[in-house]
Amino acid sequence: MTATAHALVAGAIASRFTDPVAAGTLALVSHYVMDSVPHWDIGTNWRGRRKTITGILAIADTVIAITVAYFLFAANAPLLTLAVALAASLVPDWIETPWYIFFARQNKQEPAKNAGWLEKLCFVVYKIPNMFHAKAQFPLGVLTQVATVLFFLKILE
Repeated sequence: MTATAHALVAGAIASRFTDPVAAGTLALVSHYVMDSVPHWDIGTNWRGRRKTITGILAIADTVIAITVAYFLFAANAPLLTLAVALAASLVPDWIETPWYIFFARQNKQEPAKNAGWLEKLCFVVYKIPNMFHAKAQFPLGVLTQVATVLFFLKILE
């Protein structure tokens, strides 16, 4: 899912559950539940474009996500709770970033046998959240993402 999708659901969670620990926990869990639905996101097909483009798109998505969630949900959620929920909903994607930035390449799917401990650790940290990912191509993957967000927004009314 895009950061925007995760942030919208996290904002709704923070509006409904004002305790920062509860909202953060639910937002973190929602990330993995949402990612299990087939979806398209910035990382889909990243090997087909320059990493700098993927990085710029991911940063823009994150800035948009936090901004939109703040404007939509700040009036209904304590600021600390909203911040915790947003961070918790986005952190699983952030912890994958070192693998992408420093080690992943178009033709490199995993560390070489002689890779250093840091590369191997970054790969494991990347691979664990990806066990939950179910990818779909554009435009179907966008439609499933919109439907997933609308579903969560409806149940969190």
